[in-house]
Amino acid sequence: MNYFSQNPYTRQILQEFECCDQLDLSFYRTQFRSWKSTTMQHRIECVKELISLLNNRVETYANLITEEMGKPITEANAEIRKCINATEYLISQADNWIRPRELDCEALYAVSIPEPLGPILAIMPWNFPFWQVLRAAIPNLLVGNTVLLKHAPNVPRCAAALDQLFKDAGFPNGVFSNHYLSHEGVARLIATPTIAAVTFTGSDAAGSIVAAIAGQSIKKITLELGGNDPMIVFDDCSLENAITAAVESRSINSGQACNGAKRFIVQQGIHDQFIEQLTQRVQVLKCGDPSDVSTQIGPLARRDLYDKLSGQVHQTLEMGAVCVLQQPVKEENSWIFPPTVLSDVQPGQPAFEEELFGPVWSVTSFACDDEAIALANESHFGLGASVWTTNEERIARMMLELETGNVFVNDFVRSDPRFPFGGVKRSGHGKELGEVGFFEFVNWKTIYRKL
Repeated sequence: MNYFSQNPYTRQILQEFECCDQLDLSFYRTQFRSWKSTTMQHRIECVKELISLLNNRVETYANLITEEMGKPITEANAEIRKCINATEYLISQADNWIRPRELDCEALYAVSIPEPLGPILAIMPWNFPFWQVLRAAIPNLLVGNTVLLKHAPNVPRCAAALDQLFKDAGFPNGVFSNHYLSHEGVARLIATPTIAAVTFTGSDAAGSIVAAIAGQSIKKITLELGGNDPMIVFDDCSLENAITAAVESRSINSGQACNGAKRFIVQQGIHDQFIEQLTQRVQVLKCGDPSDVSTQIGPLARRDLYDKLSGQVHQTLEMGAVCVLQQPVKEENSWIFPPTVLSDVQPGQPAFEEELFGPVWSVTSFACDDEAIALANESHFGLGASVWTTNEERIARMMLELETGNVFVNDFVRSDPRFPFGGVKRSGHGKELGEVGFFEFVNWKTIYRKL
């Protein structure tokens, strides 16, 4: 198994990278012990230099993302900017967060101290190739862990650029390192005593395999898996705002975002109006070359993803859903999936049950609050949900009863460095970001002194 960098718009093979499963694990253990002993100020200075380099290379990295996985260039630029903003926030909080916590008891003193666990294996996805890596790596490096990156096989040049970024920022060799591993190599690495914990972002099917291997070795793991997020639209909301959010949330990254709204659960009284206005907005989205700043929908990242999404939509229609819109795409042989609006989507159909990774808006109607909650919760996933209403009692109820890791009211779900992010059910467990996510991979050591 080799890693291939392929432009998903032109389908040109850009570069091939050979897998190498042979790692000097003693070197990575030694580098962890050395990094663990450094001061917080030294770690922060390294991260500050990394931020400076990111600022100087925004255009370079954005172009790389667009070329390698097809993200529209304006969004690729935004991804790098988001990395910068999040990293700046994390270092602004690090000194305050990483400190002993005094425990109130009868002892002379008792404290709980956060200590790093060791080398962390980060298995990362292709859809946000810089953001996903940095949001996992920076907190771990600040708390004193080291990071071994296993990136997705279709973004190997992004992985190489990240590896070089950390070297250029002055991080010692082995503190952050990229590795082109086979599936078998990943499994063996997880099982080694060197790896202290695993953070994984990807599909629920792959996540269950990783979790099983880690579980056999009794290792901490965080899983950020798929999503089938509901957007619940009530008849008392600002419909214009809801439509704008529905279009933006679903079209981000050409529909390839785990936390993008995917199931649009709309109250019957405004259902037809919602469909009409949504269709008007979706049909004018500009599809095409992702390097063009005016492009809003680029290609899906790989041919197999295009084929899977096509099959899911086809099966959903065969089971009774209605295709309201499928915008024609000029590049008929490209991997640009035509923006599609489906209505009458029901439980049991792929568009309701599964994660559709692409620009497909699946609309289901409901009559009352109880039905809206039941439809939203009738999912194997539980990453995020958004609720659109001005009724305070309804908001309070939705916040409590929706089975999900995030509930956004009158806005669409997004990750933010200030907020813990993660899901429940088959969307995974554990958190990234915020103070909660900062400490996923530490040992809170309790120290008690009686006399």
